[in-house]
Amino acid sequence: KLVSHHHDVITPRQPFAYSTNSTGLPLFCASIGVVDLKTRSILAGVIHNPVLNETSSAIQGKGAYLNGKLLLPKTTESVIPLSQSMVNVGFPVVKESTLRASSKAVSALATRVRGLRMIACASQAMAWVAHDKFQVYTSWDLNAWDVAAGIVIVREAGGSVMDFDGKPAKISSRDLIITSPSGREELGNELRDIFKSAECMEYD
Repeated sequence: KLVSHHHDVITPRQPFAYSTNSTGLPLFCASIGVVDLKTRSILAGVIHNPVLNETSSAIQGKGAYLNGKLLLPKTTESVIPLSQSMVNVGFPVVKESTLRASSKAVSALATRVRGLRMIACASQAMAWVAHDKFQVYTSWDLNAWDVAAGIVIVREAGGSVMDFDGKPAKISSRDLIITSPSGREELGNELRDIFKSAECMEYD
């Protein structure tokens, strides 16, 4: 987990995320983001899963790509309802308080969604939100190297990345709700309301 400095940009990168899964599960990847030091905007990102041979990439203002092919946002006017959404919930075990928050979210969402998953690799989960394989990914206490690449890829694919206050996420944001092109901000705001009621947005 490194952050390199090159003149006016930094490159938060996670060369092997998530290493625990590499014992046999094909759910790990390399993730590199490029961030402007002055504006803190994310300029570009790449997420590569070597087992699945999937490379997700984006440049700000230039669209998002999967293995070199442009990801075209779905053109449906209506937002996919939560009841038809595949949702991935982070499982942050480093702190007991974040683990409790995640467990409350799982309980609150389990009967409201089409399917609930807990893939322990933030970069991979965000790439799959950009692909619209997941409609939502949410997690707590994330780091820049976890999310820098994913933020620009999801946004360039037509999705939304917000913090728990409902504001557009920044490179410094730690708690995120990420929604796919078919979910957009509306689905993220619906999750925020559920999380408020379940009291799973706060932790020590």
